[in-house]
Amino acid sequence: MANRTQDQAGVDLDLAAQARRLAEQGLHEQAIGHNEEADRLLIQAQEIDPEAVAEVLREHDAARAPDARLQSTADQDVERVLPRIKPGPEQSSG
Repeated sequence: MANRTQDQAGVDLDLAAQARRLAEQGLHEQAIGHNEEADRLLIQAQEIDPEAVAEVLREHDAARAPDARLQSTADQDVERVLPRIKPGPEQSSG
């Protein structure tokens, strides 16, 4: 009975490690712009061990500054909310 419990614990650790590797690879793919592949890897990892994926995501978020964002994304957000003011012809005040 003890061997079976140990065997199951070993299988659980192997699955957690596999899910962790997939989640880390998914984050890497996302970082280089391969969003479809990132989604596929993260979904696969989630199906194997959701807690391992959650741990990878927590570690990933903890390693980033709270305001760390991709500059292009931040620029798009600003542009959508506050469109650039385009200079027009000068008007004389008089």
